[in-house]
Amino acid sequence: MKEKQYITYEQATAIAQTGLWDCEDADAVYFDCEERNKHAVPSTIEEIDKLFEGDKVEIIVCPRFTLAEAIDWLRDYAGIHVQINNVKRKQWSYDLVDINRLENEDGTPYNFVPERETTPIFNTYEEAVSDAIDKAVEIYTPTEEELNMDDGQFPTMSEEEYNKLRDEIENSDMYDGRGKYDVYECEGCDHHLITTYAVKGVTPFVVTCPKCGKGMLHVRTLKAASAGENVIKWIRPTYEQYCKLSYGYRDHIGNGGLILETVIKND
Repeated sequence: MKEKQYITYEQATAIAQTGLWDCEDADAVYFDCEERNKHAVPSTIEEIDKLFEGDKVEIIVCPRFTLAEAIDWLRDYAGIHVQINNVKRKQWSYDLVDINRLENEDGTPYNFVPERETTPIFNTYEEAVSDAIDKAVEIYTPTEEELNMDDGQFPTMSEEEYNKLRDEIENSDMYDGRGKYDVYECEGCDHHLITTYAVKGVTPFVVTCPKCGKGMLHVRTLKAASAGENVIKWIRPTYEQYCKLSYGYRDHIGNGGLILETVIKND
């Protein structure tokens, strides 16, 4: 029997950071961030919190999905269908389809990636699926450029709607990162950030490095920050602050997202 192939550490943490994955609804895994070893753990919030009581490992809670389970999750929770195509007998490619928008206005199939210059071809089915997962999570996660887009036609929530959304998120079973510290490291330089949650909400897996402008990846979660470390909070802005933000940020917040407090300070 062929051994099950699981998603990678980077894919697992990226999925966890979308905010769509609920660790109470699925098997969870924690990683020894130095060795990147997988260990199955109970999937209740209470049991996961107990892991932070010890000091043996730095951990982040992630889904322990097989490739097939990741495809099912993307379809059920992100609305992205991964269509794997057989090419030239033993080679593979893929398309990503929005299941909520199956057709374009002209009736042709709608694809998340219709304008790519070349269709990537893979020698194995598993390689195609893994690349499709990377692309699907990337599509779902807003980029810094998208967050800064401005569009006067984007409907701003009323204060009543905003407060209702805030209360629903706070009372939900969403992962609560308060009291834990996320480390982001830059791919282009030696800069790093330490962040923590002020409230419940969705945070991106990648942020822009304030030092060199390249991407900073969320690499691990700590139970405490070092003394003297500058910790930046993920916040939900006040309604007045929300109204002054760009289209992309308002859209992100409207979907349950949080922003770094420095966005408000620098606005």
